[in-house]
Amino acid sequence: MSFPSPETADISNRKRYLVGVSGGRDSVALLHWLKFEIHCKDIIVCHLNHSLRGRDSGSDARFVRNLAKKYDFKFEYDKQDIRKISKQRKTSIEATARDERLGFFARVSRKWRCNRVILAHHADDHVETVIMNLFRGSGKLTGIRKESQIVSNGVSINLLRPFLDIWRCDIDSYVKANSIRYREDTSNLSNEFLRNRVRNILFPSLRKIFQRDVTKAISRAAEVSMRESDMIDEMLLSSEFSWINKSELPLIKLNKLNDALQGRVILYWLRKANVSGVGFTEVELVRSLIKDNSTAKINLPGGKYVRRRNKQIFID
Repeated sequence: MSFPSPETADISNRKRYLVGVSGGRDSVALLHWLKFEIHCKDIIVCHLNHSLRGRDSGSDARFVRNLAKKYDFKFEYDKQDIRKISKQRKTSIEATARDERLGFFARVSRKWRCNRVILAHHADDHVETVIMNLFRGSGKLTGIRKESQIVSNGVSINLLRPFLDIWRCDIDSYVKANSIRYREDTSNLSNEFLRNRVRNILFPSLRKIFQRDVTKAISRAAEVSMRESDMIDEMLLSSEFSWINKSELPLIKLNKLNDALQGRVILYWLRKANVSGVGFTEVELVRSLIKDNSTAKINLPGGKYVRRRNKQIFID
């Protein structure tokens, strides 16, 4: 698949964008494409130094700074000790790095009054995320979306991923055709991180077992699942389901729903109440309050609870 043309990219060269650039192949290819194919002029190049690669981290930052200067783009930089923060929070390095990046984008977004952030995620990233979510037990076959909205530090940010339909091999071809220099991230070869283990161990094994490339089949299955998920989400926004926007859910309403829709209503309700880290397991625990009269309280992530009282369930 070729790169998106200016007509199909859904990126305007008349608007301002923040662009996440690590210095690696994907993000440098993205910046080159925005400069020379889309002809964007108002770009804020954003680089967060994760302090995970010693001197190489500093060299990455200098490379990106010089590239931004060469392209006549503005440059924003920050540095965080991700490993240290990860230990303090008792969260994975990957989750910590993601949270810190979003926080960085929020700060830059507020400074430049721009909530549009372009990222270099591509189709292989999407498939890897689908597999990771599946085996984490989320209960949903979903990955990365071309456009999504998140809130970090009170700032609403639109994340745009114009390369999401492009495979890693397409980016390789683009980089070679345009003689683009980039920083080689040797940590991609390490299996310390889950995504690298999925990329370096799991997918080669699956290709060997099935004697073909399985990534496109996974991508198609995820696309079908995400379309169906979007349809259900739209249905839950209708007036018929206005009762799920309240702090309490009536058991009489829940009991009228089939198991699948019951689960989606509960998931929507929990997320609406800003309960983080909920998936299939948590939803099924909440459903047990509906079916089992002997249980009146279940635990949720973050020290919260769902209780049943007077034919209602509510978050405590």
